[in-house]
Amino acid sequence: MVKGLYRQLALLIVLSILCIGALPVVSAAEAGTSAPLISHATPEQIKLINELWGSDITIGEYMEKVHPEHLVGVSDDVKKEMNQRKMIWPDETGENKISELSKLVSLTVTGRIQKYSSTRIIYGGKARLSSGIASYIYVEAFLVNAADSQVDSTSASANSAGSVDTGDKMYFWPDDGSYHVHAWGYTITPGYEDSDHTGSITIP
Repeated sequence: MVKGLYRQLALLIVLSILCIGALPVVSAAEAGTSAPLISHATPEQIKLINELWGSDITIGEYMEKVHPEHLVGVSDDVKKEMNQRKMIWPDETGENKISELSKLVSLTVTGRIQKYSSTRIIYGGKARLSSGIASYIYVEAFLVNAADSQVDSTSASANSAGSVDTGDKMYFWPDDGSYHVHAWGYTITPGYEDSDHTGSITIP
């Protein structure tokens, strides 16, 4: 009787495996979503960010000059909207001008920063729609020193998604002084923007 039970159990396991194998595998692209692209800025990109900061350019111009890696696979319609929207730079005072311009805040951007030790800072950013998905969603977290200069940056984007997160980026061997994060993000179709300005930490 025990052998009979083992045989039935073995048969059930084999049938389960066969059924699972017969299920269709749906990729992110087939489901209409994409895995997020996370990018850590190079020293050359940081230099460009500081050169362009506060200038009168479009989101599209910023993306093309600084983060062309986030435009790979992006549709022409999305790029067209990027090129029609002015870049609203995160406010150094900590006031969120982007949210003030929007009557309906459907996109929430949050930044985060933490002193792990005197040798490293952990920071990042997230953008999240209150509901639904966007054709394209982007977030960037700028690590800013006491002189209001961008010293590091991490960004993330996704097609057909409702949220995106940069994950935690480590910045090693920071100079002594205070640091904070500007997080900035936007969506295309629907078109929203938001930003966040964190409190400061001090090294050491």
